[in-house]
Amino acid sequence: MQNETVSQKAAGRGARMALMLAAATALLAPIWTVRYPLLIDYPNHLASAFALAHLNDPAFHLNQFYAADWNTYPYLTMDLILVGLQRFVSIDIAGRLLLSLSVVSVPAAAWFFLRRANPGQESLAAWSLLVSTNLFFFLYGFINLQLGLALCLILLGVWLRHLDRPSVFSWCALPLLTIFLYFTHLMSFGVAGLVMTIYALAARIGRRQLIFCWTLFVPGAVLYLHAAWGLQASRVLQFRGVASKATGLLVAVLSYSPSIDFITLLVAIAAVLWARTGKLRPEWNRRWLWVIGGLFALYCVFPASYGAGMDADRRLLPFLVILGLAALRVAPGRARALAAVAAVLFVLRSAALEVQSLRAQPHLASLAESFRTIPQDARVLPLVDWADGGPLVERHFWAYGVIDGGWFSPVLFHDPGVQPFAIKAKFYNPYGDAFAELKPVDWGAVRQDYDYVWSFRSPQFSRQLAAIGTRTFESGDLEVFRITRDASDLADLGRKGAVRGSH
Repeated sequence: MQNETVSQKAAGRGARMALMLAAATALLAPIWTVRYPLLIDYPNHLASAFALAHLNDPAFHLNQFYAADWNTYPYLTMDLILVGLQRFVSIDIAGRLLLSLSVVSVPAAAWFFLRRANPGQESLAAWSLLVSTNLFFFLYGFINLQLGLALCLILLGVWLRHLDRPSVFSWCALPLLTIFLYFTHLMSFGVAGLVMTIYALAARIGRRQLIFCWTLFVPGAVLYLHAAWGLQASRVLQFRGVASKATGLLVAVLSYSPSIDFITLLVAIAAVLWARTGKLRPEWNRRWLWVIGGLFALYCVFPASYGAGMDADRRLLPFLVILGLAALRVAPGRARALAAVAAVLFVLRSAALEVQSLRAQPHLASLAESFRTIPQDARVLPLVDWADGGPLVERHFWAYGVIDGGWFSPVLFHDPGVQPFAIKAKFYNPYGDAFAELKPVDWGAVRQDYDYVWSFRSPQFSRQLAAIGTRTFESGDLEVFRITRDASDLADLGRKGAVRGSH
């Protein structure tokens, strides 16, 4: 009998390992099986990290245009990882390793958190798989948010363990994790502090523990005040109406397939209703219900944008989704059934993403051909029209040209207080904050400051561009124009092209 029990446990562990391996494979496939992962902001982040790592590389002239701006800013973790990894691997491999960490860390951290917050219900962490490759949370390129979400869950799990059994490990780990969380994502840092405060008050853990909780966040707050001192960044706040707040909740199910999004929504609602039927009704953990209520109230009043931070309120939703799993307790059999439902949805969504990624590669490869027509170290202005507001993976695709050819472009991400990256060359920039709004273009300034224009899905500019330049590449919605000035300028550009070709 004992041998049979041991073999059953071993079989169970083997089955869990197989499921974990299958989930990891599905998470990583869209990252490693294609040349260009379908993340919208990713090429821009990748290019700025490449420039940071090669500012003093004699093969490029990047330090003529760009500069490092390291400070005690939040959000540094992604850049530190990418710059550090480039000492050992290419920027392409460094980026894929970072993406792999961001997608795998969320379900792993959710399981670790639920093990402390909702013992016996760890299988519900399978629902976090839907967050890992969500269109809004990940595929838009919010990599720091993804890493911050995972680290926030780990911090909360260690803190809950500290409340039960204080130890030297937790006393040392909690301050380090909190500082690390600050440097990963400011919202995750703030959410962790709010969650710990609400939970501590709901659980009545005592004044001493509450004060200890608050002191964990003091160093990060001081670092932020130091980083923000003297910054002249935009502080404009914008808020959504009630209807927009309500429909915004639907971003929790977004993928690249609207039909699968609809199926996900229906199945998720049906799963919640099914969990509440029958004799074994779910129990609710009131402490975590207070936490979820507090986060939802914050979502309702949080601004939609703050300076360059777009969709700030909707970035709270992945925290609501995963922390909400801690409030629900169902029978073990139902927990496993709910996990199986989540796994099926995840497989369906992952397969759709993989198919979409593979289908997009020929189109993206044709856009990449344009990089060969632009000489190294050229000054390139991207003009990209996304007036419809929909997902547009080509939005920042031009940034791969910075990696391939050391281009200068004024719209690499360089928000003060956010990225440790600055643009020191004072060239005309027709965009508003965060490459989000194209203002009326001054074509005389374009002609004076730029060598090439990379124009995607912007036919309204073709006539003006033809007047100041020559079309050198065209593929579908993409046009590349070489800007003409005088004979000496054209000869200089020709020499640059010859030098690049010799490489």
